[in-house]
Formats: sequence, structure tokens, C-alpha cells
Amino acid sequence: MAVIQIVGNQSGSGRTSVASALLVTAQAAGKKAAYYKPTSPQAEADPDVAYVSQLITEGPAVPAPQTSPSEAQVQEAVAALESQADVVIVEGPDSASPLTTNSKVVFVFGPAGVPGISGATGAAGDNLAAIIVNAVPIHRRDQLAHEIGRQSVPVAVIPESRGMLSVTVEQLAEHIGGQWVLDPVNTDAPVERVMIGGNILDEGPTYFGRYANQAVITRVERPDIQMACMGGGTRCLVLTGPGEPTEYIKAEALQREVPLIQVRTNTHDTAESLSGLLDKADARTAVKAAHFAELLERWMGTDSVNSLLS
Repeated sequence: MAVIQIVGNQSGSGRTSVASALLVTAQAAGKKAAYYKPTSPQAEADPDVAYVSQLITEGPAVPAPQTSPSEAQVQEAVAALESQADVVIVEGPDSASPLTTNSKVVFVFGPAGVPGISGATGAAGDNLAAIIVNAVPIHRRDQLAHEIGRQSVPVAVIPESRGMLSVTVEQLAEHIGGQWVLDPVNTDAPVERVMIGGNILDEGPTYFGRYANQAVITRVERPDIQMACMGGGTRCLVLTGPGEPTEYIKAEALQREVPLIQVRTNTHDTAESLSGLLDKADARTAVKAAHFAELLERWMGTDSVNSLLS
């Protein structure tokens, strides 16, 4: 029986992402997992609770958080979950002091909080189980890991990931005011980058196959470019300008299940209209929970993650 409390040094450090990643990892290993967020100003309308509840495939219902629960109420809720699950994940507060409950403590820091690691983790005492530094700029990742140095518990320095900043095909279409050419499919697929489909010197599959999870913007009258990019990691095509796509392109898109989005603006203006799209990115999706679980295993180590959940 494992009770894991996740504490962040600031709002937005990634506590919920860590909680959801541990939950899906535990469930993938055949464990019953439970989640509990004791404190929330939004109480029964808390979006984190609603999100994690959807990830639980087999386990107890998620208790509603309270605005200011007592220590006894928190301990009682954790004990009730312990009796029903193999792993209980408690999303603790944004502070340097963990909740006073008998649990393993995982501290999650944003990159700016690294200087305070020693003081913050000291509050966990012998319950400290892991340290996670989240969303570190890629060029600083190795340097920051060196600055932290060896610790008595596993440390994961996780670089920024496009996967956690992605939007869905549907969000992209809504943002640019696009229209579906065909009945939409795979609208929840992640889009991590946008490429402009212009005249290129490389072969189409070589050029457009370099990245996964991309949207390609190209003029509607260029079926050659559309065919060249409609494969590999392309999640949707944005067709720009007046006119209609050819029936051949429609048939290929239908067969390959690649959504076609059409706008009447030109390619340049369409690309400009993407400004602000990342504001719609939300880490609370099942795809991103699985992605963060992969990041955690990569940068903390599979054995350390399994030990944390045991």
C-alpha cells in the first residue's frame, strides 16, 4: 500500500501532471489507484478533480475537495481510500510544508525554484521520496541537473516538451475559424507544431516526415504538396485561399483519416492568425497524462518510478 503526496513550490509547477502520470503508470501495472485533492477554492467544481476522475479505470470515487479541511478530515479520507486501493495519490498544497499525513512526499519544482530545494525538501524529513524539476528549458536541462547534484532520493529534471504544450486538431480549427471539408475525424489528435507547405527541394516524405504531430498549411490549389505531406506525423491539413480541394485529395484524406480544414484567407494571414493558439493548450488530457508518464520514466528511471508506486 503506497500513499504518495505531491507538493509543489508554486502554482503551475506540475503537481496535477505528476499525479495523473503516476496514476496511469500504476493502472498500467495492474494496480488500483485512487486520487485525492484535499484543498481547493473551487471545491466540487475543481477542474483537476474532474480531469483525474476520468483517468481512473478501476478504483474508488474521487472525494470532493474542501475549501479548508481539518487535519483529521484529511487523514480520514486518505485512510478510506487506502482500504480500497493499492496506490493513493494525494495532491498536496503549493507550499513548502507537506500535509501532515503519513505518506511518501514528492516535491515538484518549477525551474526558478531550484535554489530552494534544500530548504523545501527538509520539511518532508524521512518521508521525502523524490524530487522533480519540471518544464526546464531544454538548453538548461543538463546544467540544472549538475547544479542539483546527487541527492538521497531520485531526482528527475524534466525538460520542456512540445507534447505538453500541444493543442488538438479541433482547437486549431476553432482558433482559425476553419471549416471541415469532410466529416471530421481524429479531432482530438495532438498538434505540436505547424509547418508551411511550400516549394521544397527535398522529397515530400523526407521533408514532412521529420516530425510527429504536425499541422500543415498549404494553398488549396496545391494537391501536389497536399499529397506529399499527407502521411507520417501529419495530423491535419489547413487549406488556404479560394477554391475547393480536388476530389482525389478528399478521397485520400478520407482513406488516411487526415482531417481537412479550409479557410478563405491566404497562407501568410492564416499563419499569422495562429497567434495565441498556445493559450488554449491544457495539460489535463488523457494523451498528455500518458506522455508525462513517459517523461517521468525517462528522466527519473523506470525502477525509481516503480519503487515509488510500490
